[in-house]
Amino acid sequence: MSTQRLPFPVPDERAHYFVHSYADLHDVVEVRVVPVGVPEAAATVLRTARELLRQSYYCYGFSNVAVMHSLIAVEIVLRDRIPDVGTKPLHQLIKQGADVGILTERQAEYLDYGR
Repeated sequence: MSTQRLPFPVPDERAHYFVHSYADLHDVVEVRVVPVGVPEAAATVLRTARELLRQSYYCYGFSNVAVMHSLIAVEIVLRDRIPDVGTKPLHQLIKQGADVGILTERQAEYLDYGR
């Protein structure tokens, strides 16, 4: 019985549209800190999103997963900060977040596009 080893990661050629090296992407991710005071569930999801974005240097598809994780974190925070939201979908939470001043109009617009 032989064991098959996975190859070492090779940079995805599309990563070079955004950064020149893995270290550059690490620098991009490093400045995206998890804000103090967010619910722990959101902080955990954001830390995962940061790592996925960093690893997208090797697997470009991870960047899409990182965006989705970021949106999950936004939803967690909005549900935490807006009282009585029940089961409203994310697009309604984004609108309500802008209406009550949790989000700027620009943030709400970008989040809605990302959604």
